[in-house]
Amino acid sequence: MRGFLHSRSGAAGLALLAAFLAMAVLGPFIVPFPAADRHWRDIAWWQDNPAAAPPRWANGPWNSYSLPSSRHLSAGAPSLTQGEGDTQLISWEFRLPMENPSLARDLVLRFEGEGEVFLAVALIQADGSKKELARERRDLSRDRPGRLALSQARGASLLVTEYLGPGRTLPKPPSLLVQGKSSGLLGTDAAKRDIFTGLVLGTRWALLLGVAVGFLTVLMGLVLGIVAACFGGIWDSAINRIYEFFSFMPLLPFLVVLSAAYKPSLWALMGLALLFFWTRAFKTVYARALQIKHEGYIEAAKMMGAGRWRRVSRHVLPILLPYAFAVMALSVPGIVMYEANVSLLGLGDSSVITWGQMLHDALVQGAVVNRLWWWILPPGLMIALMGLTFGLLGRGFDEVWDPRSSSASGPSPGPRG
Repeated sequence: MRGFLHSRSGAAGLALLAAFLAMAVLGPFIVPFPAADRHWRDIAWWQDNPAAAPPRWANGPWNSYSLPSSRHLSAGAPSLTQGEGDTQLISWEFRLPMENPSLARDLVLRFEGEGEVFLAVALIQADGSKKELARERRDLSRDRPGRLALSQARGASLLVTEYLGPGRTLPKPPSLLVQGKSSGLLGTDAAKRDIFTGLVLGTRWALLLGVAVGFLTVLMGLVLGIVAACFGGIWDSAINRIYEFFSFMPLLPFLVVLSAAYKPSLWALMGLALLFFWTRAFKTVYARALQIKHEGYIEAAKMMGAGRWRRVSRHVLPILLPYAFAVMALSVPGIVMYEANVSLLGLGDSSVITWGQMLHDALVQGAVVNRLWWWILPPGLMIALMGLTFGLLGRGFDEVWDPRSSSASGPSPGPRG
């Protein structure tokens, strides 16, 4: 492990992998829409976002235009006053952004509660005058929060007042969305979905698909290659015929038939990857195991009474394991690209958030024609960065375990004078 960390490629690959793992684990805590994985295809859930909005940072000095940005505002400290009889009034004030005081903005107020809720919403101008915008009575439940849309509001702050009857507990503070033409760190797509949220939540599926399938396919290739080479006979013939069948059979027809007969799922794609991708590691393992099989120390172990399983586990497998780690690291980018290509063809699993599905939606909904670059570049760059990560890890394994590598052996000493 120390030699691997001394390798520049290995250290860089580990740093990138740690960043991806942190993104996968901490993703629900850092995205603005943590429940998006359950509502990614629910159009109504994203209705408050602007459609096809560029990122908020696009309003910089490098652009000749400036688009008002969408932002979520939190309420200030509530104030509680006594109303008529046993009723109480609780109020929250939202300071509206001062990007352009003369600009009218659409506001969306979200509030929670149970039972009957009475609200009054007023707009406060810079001079302190108030203008009542709405007075609402809503029946709410835990599964059905309230939503109040206010159009073309212009002012300094928004005052929200809720009437509390006798025995009512203090409600949760509401939230306010100020709608604009730009949104979030990476903008939105044509369906109003936040691209940064999809990018972060899609990391876990990329790692799951790439690492799990990469490990299992290399394990299958390693086991079958050793069995075919070391046991020979009918095992050798049967495994090589199976290898020839899957290595020459195209994968796309299977995907087309699968999508026509069943609803495409990520687990079915993983199963097909296991069936077809183990061939990438098999042939090299098979050839190397045949070479090791006829080495002198293997013959000596056989003469000393070591059984076939003992020879394989003590002498063949330890030599091939480093190669298996390197092949697994190098196979992960191909598997991630496999899911992206399948999704681009419309044969992927649309029920989960993956980078390939994001690119497929961008292609189908005309992101290229409409020049929505913020919809295309981020998932494409993440796929490329994932490939670079495991490519560096594979190179690091190769530098450590290849005796001809300059990184493993170190610089040659110069002549002494």
